[in-house]
Amino acid sequence: MLKAAHALVVALATTAFAVVLYPGALLRGEAFFERDLHLDWYSHAAALVRCFETGAWPLWAPGLGFGKPLLADPSTQVLYPFSWLVLALPWNLAYTGFVVIHLSIGALGMARLARSIGAGRAGAWTAAALWALSGPIQSSLNLWHHFAGAAWMAWVLLAYQRACLRPSLVSTGRLAGVAALQALAGSADVVAMTHGVGLAMAAARILLRPRRRRMALGAISAIVAGLALAGALSCAQWWPAADVVSRSARSALPEGVRGAWSVPPWGLARLIAPLDPARVRPALEAWQQLYDQTPPPLLFSLYLGLPALGLALAAFRPGPRRTRALAIAAIGAAAVAFAMGPYGPLYGPLTTLVPVLRVFRYPSKAMLVASLTMALLSGLGVRALASANSSARLVLAGILLLGALGAALVAGPFWTPGAGVVSSGLAGAAALCAALAGRGLRPSLATGALVTLAAADLLVAHRALNPTVPKALLLEVPAVAALVRRDDLRRIQVYDYHTLPGTAWRRLGRTNPYAAAVEAPAIDRRVLDFAAQRQFLVPLTAGFFGIETSFDFDVRRIFPSYQSDLTLYLRHAEGTPTFARLLRLGAVANLISLHEEGLADLTLERSLPGLTGHAIRVFQVKDPRPRAWLVSRTRLADGGDALRALADPSFDPASQAILASGPRLDAVAEPCPSVLWIERRPDRERLETRCERESLLVLADTFDPGWRVSVDGRARALLRANLAFRAVALPPGRHVVEMAYRPTAVVRGLAVSGIALVVALALGVRRRSS
Repeated sequence: MLKAAHALVVALATTAFAVVLYPGALLRGEAFFERDLHLDWYSHAAALVRCFETGAWPLWAPGLGFGKPLLADPSTQVLYPFSWLVLALPWNLAYTGFVVIHLSIGALGMARLARSIGAGRAGAWTAAALWALSGPIQSSLNLWHHFAGAAWMAWVLLAYQRACLRPSLVSTGRLAGVAALQALAGSADVVAMTHGVGLAMAAARILLRPRRRRMALGAISAIVAGLALAGALSCAQWWPAADVVSRSARSALPEGVRGAWSVPPWGLARLIAPLDPARVRPALEAWQQLYDQTPPPLLFSLYLGLPALGLALAAFRPGPRRTRALAIAAIGAAAVAFAMGPYGPLYGPLTTLVPVLRVFRYPSKAMLVASLTMALLSGLGVRALASANSSARLVLAGILLLGALGAALVAGPFWTPGAGVVSSGLAGAAALCAALAGRGLRPSLATGALVTLAAADLLVAHRALNPTVPKALLLEVPAVAALVRRDDLRRIQVYDYHTLPGTAWRRLGRTNPYAAAVEAPAIDRRVLDFAAQRQFLVPLTAGFFGIETSFDFDVRRIFPSYQSDLTLYLRHAEGTPTFARLLRLGAVANLISLHEEGLADLTLERSLPGLTGHAIRVFQVKDPRPRAWLVSRTRLADGGDALRALADPSFDPASQAILASGPRLDAVAEPCPSVLWIERRPDRERLETRCERESLLVLADTFDPGWRVSVDGRARALLRANLAFRAVALPPGRHVVEMAYRPTAVVRGLAVSGIALVVALALGVRRRSS
């Protein structure tokens, strides 16, 4: 009963924090939207919803970039239970529920983990609050899969600890359950970091404590069995993901890509001063010193709190928990060093010694671990201060005062006029110093004041970090959407000014292509930018409104090489006749852009005013191919040869196709026009074709070996046509062609997970009956 009461306290406190941090979402029904949420999450969630509405398995998203795997992309969280909130709640509430649930899960896990290492009840509550309010956690709200993975981090570490202390079937099952949930949350980076910390902690417990060595075999067995069962339970997610990654460039990311969004040396100032873009807008020359990349940074805030630092320092007072505090601090220091990426001492050697780490991008994600360790140290500090004398508190006050002065000096060059007053953290630390200086103050009151200041400091620092927009603004269909042609399943192409460096400057004469050019002092600048991007249907956002796109760039680096090559070749061909030819080949009816240069072969249909200061231009593509058609001639070519063949003026996509492999057809008669769609769902398509001679059915949809093809009920080979599209060879006559997306990796992964779930349930039943 007592544990339930503690859990209720943590959940209520977390909800209260959420009300202060996100009043728009929790009190006015507004929606989160920042960056990746509206660019990515809403579109993928809409694809998931459409799968269920049409009775399809959630395996394929046909409307995103010629179609792409859905379940095999871990960030879509198809198998993660809490992502199903989109099936039950309105759009404006679904992600709000996701946020509050995961803040509560993470805070409760932190409380229990802190309590298990000796922080006591007050220390446990402190650790939970400071974790939930920290900059890295609050900044990960717009990185939903990393945020969800971070919420399970403390639970996994607690399960490791219990497996070491009390190896049993119960501890094995707990480790398997929480580790599987974290894996299904979709962040391989957070999973890797969590298990790295967990294994290090387990090894230290076993090797450094003689008493534990006698139980080493049991502990190792419990951990190995738990991890094996967790892997089996989440196999349905990670087997398909590994299959997709194996065919992509993700495993060979160049260092400049995977090491981006690190924490530069000056960026470490963000740990002790709230230098996030919502509070401070540094000059352009100072931006890269703080954030490494052009706006926006990956994690908006890294602020861990100066008062919280004071609590953490108190954990190092001589006592029975000092060794534990030093070990936690070492983990936190290693996380910060790794977060520095190429700027620090750890990232290069680790990625050299462990090559698999090269599939992970953006080292600053390691600050999620630093946030966890700071919260644990703060919890231990609360326990230590409970018995501290006045002299120790005065020493701590002096250290905090020096820290506040140092933070002011370090962060000073980055404050811009009008950006704000002195950091709330610095002011809180100064007030804390004054409170601790009173010798007559009881330790419990001094500690309570410090905890209150630490929480209030982080609340004030991050109150404006995650803005929200009214529901109507999120759901309103942009005017440009009504102008694009969607008959006969045609696609659109939205010009991407962001992904390729320098594009915005060359085409628009500005570095931030989608920033609003209007001023409205009463409206948050980020809301204006959101409205400007929504107006333009920035790449991927069209999917939220059911508009299917085409040559989208591979921002996650999980596309197969042929699909990425075709997309990049379209950009390379801009300004030449090949550009329009490729658009026609992809069944693209309209192109939306903010510029006209290089698009002379297209017809400008309409221009709309835009908040970016550039008109939104809707171009018509002349005679685009339908979504599926028959050809009677083929040529064999792949890679660069296929690209050159597609650019050849003699190539006519209406009657000819370029095959990577397959039959050679050379009919000179006119192509057969008869293709009739019978059924079209995200994971299944049926078409009827009629032709008097051998022909090839071509679809302007991404080729993927997971598609199974049958012609008149008999299995046929799926061919890759025109570098990246699907095709099927057909004999003369009338045929019914059926395609179903059933990748072998998905089938096997689901089978393994199903067996593992049955085993886990059987073990649970056995334990209850014994």
